Amino acid sequence: MIEPSPQLPAKPQSSPYAEQPRTDPIVLEDLVALVRLPGLFTRVAKVLDRARAIFQLPIDSPFLLVDSEPGDGRLDFGYRWMDKKNLLIVFVGMTWGDQSRDPTWEVRVETNNLTLAEMLRAGDWHHLAARRAESRFSDWGKFWHEDLAGTGLLLGASAAVTRFFEDENAEGLAAEFLAGAFYALHASGALQALLEVARQNTNPGLGSQHLNV
Repeated sequence: MIEPSPQLPAKPQSSPYAEQPRTDPIVLEDLVALVRLPGLFTRVAKVLDRARAIFQLPIDSPFLLVDSEPGDGRLDFGYRWMDKKNLLIVFVGMTWGDQSRDPTWEVRVETNNLTLAEMLRAGDWHHLAARRAESRFSDWGKFWHEDLAGTGLLLGASAAVTRFFEDENAEGLAAEFLAGAFYALHASGALQALLEVARQNTNPGLGSQHLNV
């Protein structure tokens, strides 16, 4: 007698979509990626140019514009000014950093010289400069100062891009914020005093400099 051979259980038919990668919901990283689109860069550039039209450093300022075009848009997008000895850098623009954080309008002072940054922090010069600049910026917010070691960031003022969304003139207000912070750094004397302290670190013969706040 021939017995039927046992049948293997039938494999369930797979959905044509089963092996496709799962689509994650939109996250902050996606929003940051959108900032990098050329069309949005054009709109941001208009805000930056409007901010520069509201306030420009005087002709005799020791800080010179690094490039006539904003940055490459990898971590931020904006203009940079630097003194002739490349001690300090002033950035004005939009930033999102390398942590995919919420994009912000930002004006900041930094340095590529980490030794200089630590010296300025050790003397609390970055804090004093932030307080001094804030005295001319009270209508917009506060200046922060960076205490974390190992970074060239010193001080600045930031505002989330979403802060201005509800206003009909969002881009105009953003330009005024940037211009106001840039003006505060200059008009308060904080930027010039911080540069003088930085110069002393590289040339002790220049004498002493004090930041009165």
